[in-house]
Amino acid sequence: MKTKRSQALWAVAALLLVNAVLIAAGPGLALPGNLGNYFFGPRLVRAEVLVRDSGALHVYRVDRGTIRGKSPGQLVLREGDGTLVTIAVAPTAAITLQGRPAAFNQLRRGMVATVIREGDAPAAEVRAGR
Repeated sequence: MKTKRSQALWAVAALLLVNAVLIAAGPGLALPGNLGNYFFGPRLVRAEVLVRDSGALHVYRVDRGTIRGKSPGQLVLREGDGTLVTIAVAPTAAITLQGRPAAFNQLRRGMVATVIREGDAPAAEVRAGR
């Protein structure tokens, strides 16, 4: 858990450094003040984040969209650009609904979900809301 936290801190530090460079280059190029909300807020469609940890490269994929369907261990999302994506969900995935722990069977069509996975592995986390 500590390595993921430190990876996230390094990613935020890198984004802040990029923002500082853009501010120095000119105010019109600067990113919004709250980078977390800007990149991972309601306008997120999908993201791929590469993190180097102890010499190893880790690729994290983040998908956000409306749940269009589900089957055991899978979610189908319609992302903000209209793309339909089917994502495997690990049986041990941490699932939250409105910020509270939930079970996979509580996820419903029409809910907005953010799904996080490492590489092509099944999703380890699903955050959903109405």
